[in-house]
Amino acid sequence: MNILLLEDKIEKREEIKQIVLEIVSGAKIKEVMNWHDYSRQIVETKFDLILLDLLVPRSARDPHVEDHHLQLVETTREFGSKSFRTPAIVITEYLEESEEYFIDLNKVDINVISFDSNGEWKDALKLKILAAQPKPKFKFVIFCALAIEVNAYENVVDSYGDLHTISGLLCREVMIADQKGVIVQASRMGLVTAAVTASFAIERFEPRLVCMSGICGGVPQESAIYDLLITDVCHQHDVGKWSDEGFKSEHYDVQIDNDIRNKLEELRASVSVQNLIAENLSVKKSEYPFELEEVKPKLRIVSTSSGSAVIAEEGKTASLSVGQRKLAGFDMEIFAVYEAARLAAGKPTFFAAKSVVDDGDKNKGDRFHRVGSLVSAKFVTEAIRRGIVDV
Repeated sequence: MNILLLEDKIEKREEIKQIVLEIVSGAKIKEVMNWHDYSRQIVETKFDLILLDLLVPRSARDPHVEDHHLQLVETTREFGSKSFRTPAIVITEYLEESEEYFIDLNKVDINVISFDSNGEWKDALKLKILAAQPKPKFKFVIFCALAIEVNAYENVVDSYGDLHTISGLLCREVMIADQKGVIVQASRMGLVTAAVTASFAIERFEPRLVCMSGICGGVPQESAIYDLLITDVCHQHDVGKWSDEGFKSEHYDVQIDNDIRNKLEELRASVSVQNLIAENLSVKKSEYPFELEEVKPKLRIVSTSSGSAVIAEEGKTASLSVGQRKLAGFDMEIFAVYEAARLAAGKPTFFAAKSVVDDGDKNKGDRFHRVGSLVSAKFVTEAIRRGIVDV
């Protein structure tokens, strides 16, 4: 939080700073002690909050204290100022002006707190600081449906933060190269939760890039265990109408942008990326599929499908491919994340990459989940590191 503080009295200034840092420990406080420096700062810099007194010197060269209430609105709400819309709080012992004047200040988001010796002003200031805190913003957001998918990033990213709640979402803040992002873990699996979580996170964090990683099911003959499926087009396979004739599906799909697809194709075809994904997987004996002697995932750009229910019925995956040529995989969230990103006001770039860990038959299990999650996490991390989008 970036705060501008105008106060010429040392004791009062220190007292205000202490309260600010008590509420926002990492706040950056720019201190000025005269009206001239204050006027220059609000024009040149965008602050999140302005705290000021009205009885301060005119400039560093003129120590005479003046009342600047007549210039307050004009200076603070100058259209050319970078802090034109910043909330401002006057903390002053000077309250001789009429009530009508302070009502006018409130109309332009300038509030007045009476500085008194009994300390009641402190509680009022704390509430104002809490209300003025800016929304946390991240360059990229990675969505995961399971904790194991999130945990796969621990030794892959450059910085892996503690699990904590931000704006009601379960998050881990991460750094990849010089980019700050966040991994959001959904509260449960499924299209509805994914749609709500993704929509809220995109609106709240305003990312330039939206990703989804983790594990998925594969369509037999179209994909194998540990194949990394990068979703070009995602369908929703369980939307439609039930009638006496059975279930008739509606055709809903979302496609990634062509520019991002081209960049993903370059990454997929890169031998160095392929080798990086296969390195240091530490595959245990129990995590090897029966037909494989080594784990070297194939990176593929494909069509996938999403639905609200887990598929664990032998032969059921064949029905997903009806009307969909070369459908390679299925999951429970990608369609919702793609749709949330597509409809978002900020129009972030989006893609998803999930690793196949089952074929949706009766043998569905979890023994491939760890490696699959790691394969996916490594690809998404490398895509961001190599500048998949100018975040």
